[in-house]
Amino acid sequence: MRYLKLTLISCAAVLASGCATLEDASSSFSCMLSRATNSASAQSCGGPAAGDSHAPSDRFGRLQSVLDQEAQRARAAQVQAVSAMQGLPPGQRAIAGGVRMADVSITDSQSGQTRRMRALESVSVDMPLAAKGRPEYTRAMDTLKNLANELANNRGASSIVVDQAEADVRANRVNTSTGTTQTSSGKPVSVLKNIDRTLPAGTERYTIQAGEIRGQL
Repeated sequence: MRYLKLTLISCAAVLASGCATLEDASSSFSCMLSRATNSASAQSCGGPAAGDSHAPSDRFGRLQSVLDQEAQRARAAQVQAVSAMQGLPPGQRAIAGGVRMADVSITDSQSGQTRRMRALESVSVDMPLAAKGRPEYTRAMDTLKNLANELANNRGASSIVVDQAEADVRANRVNTSTGTTQTSSGKPVSVLKNIDRTLPAGTERYTIQAGEIRGQL
């Protein structure tokens, strides 16, 4: 699975303002990527993190708040996708899967302190093949795709991992194509397909995987 290593240099400038919103998260993660790759767009990201006079604990706290909100957004999208199909017959309804979190090590570049922080790793939804073509199914899939795009804009990249039942693959009941699309901001979203021998026939499991975060604050 493809991951992206990001340097969290611009978080301090954004989080010091006290605005712990998803919009701030998207902006800060974009700036992190720009600075990490020394791209020209980094000039629009404001001043360096060294200008932040807040205590390390305050900066860590604000960053964790942004990461928590990102995870809450992912859980809300999962609920929305499942709810979109609740009016269908039982065999055609989506089922919420797991929401996985990961511990990431973040170092304060000013103090040298390192902390383990909690960040979203992935969120899953089981989608029944019997509902394909129904408007409810389309709405649920649009919700998952929008989440993948949002996470890609936040983190610099994301993946949609689709687990498929072996029987469905053999019978050509599912699309096994893979590829990479881009968000409106030009961030990559990879689509990966796996055969899962434990998955019951007639079900695809969609896992929205966020790009990995590692670096400095």
